[in-house]
Amino acid sequence: MRVGVVILPAAEWRTARRDWQRADEWGLDHAWTYDHIAWRDLIDDRWYAAMPTLAAAAVSTERIGIGTMVSTPNFRHPVPLAKEALALRDLSGGRFTLGIGAGAGGADARVLGAAEPSPAERSARFSEFVRLADECLSRPVVNFAGEHYQAVEARMDPACGPGRALPIAVAAGGPAGMRVTARHADIWVTNGSSPSPGLLAPGVRPAVIAAQLRQLWAICAEEGRDPGTLRTLLLNSDRVNPPLASVESFQETVAWCRELGITDLVVPFPRTDPPYAGDQRILERIAREVLPGLRQDVSLSAVRATIRDEDR
Repeated sequence: MRVGVVILPAAEWRTARRDWQRADEWGLDHAWTYDHIAWRDLIDDRWYAAMPTLAAAAVSTERIGIGTMVSTPNFRHPVPLAKEALALRDLSGGRFTLGIGAGAGGADARVLGAAEPSPAERSARFSEFVRLADECLSRPVVNFAGEHYQAVEARMDPACGPGRALPIAVAAGGPAGMRVTARHADIWVTNGSSPSPGLLAPGVRPAVIAAQLRQLWAICAEEGRDPGTLRTLLLNSDRVNPPLASVESFQETVAWCRELGITDLVVPFPRTDPPYAGDQRILERIAREVLPGLRQDVSLSAVRATIRDEDR
């Protein structure tokens, strides 16, 4: 099982660099950052851009995977995003993963002055966004004419193909996004809560994840995708029962994640102040005492039978 952290781009680099390097030195598998213009909890505080932050992280670390958690169509276009992803692949020596999500309402959705799309429009835009990003990471030159995005002789990586230049992670809580996942993603991302209005829980809900996994596997079958080829990542930023409250809390979280079939667990890197305030010494202990026992990969085919229908 792989374990990673999300590091908020909310500190000056002279401070943030130490956090990225600690994550690398402690043996964590990957480290991610949120990709927003502004983020809800820190809407009026310092907040830096994701791509320059990841570029600095790439050249300041040696082995840890890095990625966006997640980039969205709210203010990005697939062509320049893919071009930046290719640069980050080079800077990191192949350690970069492009995380993509549909985007939600709020500051990022309004910042460029466009009207917020309806749920149906957002879903269609997302599907097209991921498809074009995938093509840009798989071909040296891309031409694309869609309803939401176009590309005219977009020069990407001359060495692209066959195959995609780097992994894509897709965040999806509902069936439309899961279909995009089955078609394009190497990693499926969930935050463990329901995307349906009125059903968002303040904490991560294992029962929701179990239901999502059943739905994801069914959609993979419809799309002819072997679910065993898809990594499953939980971003656990639960503030009700924080996974890093103690070493024991983390171990309990790992136990039910492994039972469900989660292959990758990502938790917030502890900050001095909210949000995600915590003790970095707990994470360091986890890295030293717990992570060595989690290196055995989780096989989705082996654990899928353990998902029970009742709520957990």
